[in-house]
Amino acid sequence: MPRQEGDRLAASYVNYYTANGAIIFPMFNDPMDEKAKETLQRLYPDREIVGVYAREILLGGGNIHCITQQVPLGK
Repeated sequence: MPRQEGDRLAASYVNYYTANGAIIFPMFNDPMDEKAKETLQRLYPDREIVGVYAREILLGGGNIHCITQQVPLGK
């Protein structure tokens, strides 16, 4: 579905991915990105916290965690 300027997007720091040894979290080019990173580091002190700019993912209708859930069937 095409996105129009002003459309709301599901931009949330809660939609992160827990990987072996790391947390991959969305960033939005917002001052709160650093606060989100600090919070995740406190919650997961033994993991590397890696931010990924998520605008293009959001435009597709999802976020970091959403795009890690399905594996396409190979044909």
